[in-house]
Amino acid sequence: MSGYSNSEITRMALIMAAGKLFAEHGIDGVTTRAIAEKAGENIGVIHYHFGGKDGLINAVMDFVCEPWSGDPLGTFLEAHRYLLKTRNGQNGVLVNMIKIFFSIFFSSERPSWCTTLGFQIIQRDLEVSRNAFKLAAVPNIKAFMELYYVVSGDRDFERAYNWSMTVTAPALLISINPLAIKRMHPDGAPSDKFISKLKFSCIHNALLTIQFLSRKGKKIKSEKIRTEQ
Repeated sequence: MSGYSNSEITRMALIMAAGKLFAEHGIDGVTTRAIAEKAGENIGVIHYHFGGKDGLINAVMDFVCEPWSGDPLGTFLEAHRYLLKTRNGQNGVLVNMIKIFFSIFFSSERPSWCTTLGFQIIQRDLEVSRNAFKLAAVPNIKAFMELYYVVSGDRDFERAYNWSMTVTAPALLISINPLAIKRMHPDGAPSDKFISKLKFSCIHNALLTIQFLSRKGKKIKSEKIRTEQ
């Protein structure tokens, strides 16, 4: 923690404590007193740093969404759009987009409660929920949808949206309900090996569908050319 002031250390300790408790018990089930006790701080410190529970919730969500700022998937797609002209290029872009998604979603450098809490809060009708969805979820969905549009030649929004969700659904389901995975897993919790296998499965299934979409896209383009002639 060298290089950080005591104030910054205290602030981060409160964010870590709040995030873990929120993920385990829900936002409404956690008091500021419980957060302060878990962080080893006085309850007044929460009001000093965040102005109260709402401010702390906003700070926790800023921490949760921070890795998604800058739209990493969309940025990668735009930088490698030239590769989408060939099937191998399409496959490579898709594989790397999924790898980027997993590297952030299941980052070993961040608390495991981040994704669980993120989904909990997104489901609520709050300003912080709308902001989190706009920052962390929408860009990812749009990036996969854009890949669908380019590869398939199909501009149908609902089909593109559905495909984008099928690509990431396994990871989303684990994050939404981690307790179910822990209860079923023989080791009591998903391991790095488990996550690696999950990533491989997502990539394998996505490659199968993108090959189908690529053939469909060529058919759509050829039919369009014949119609124009």
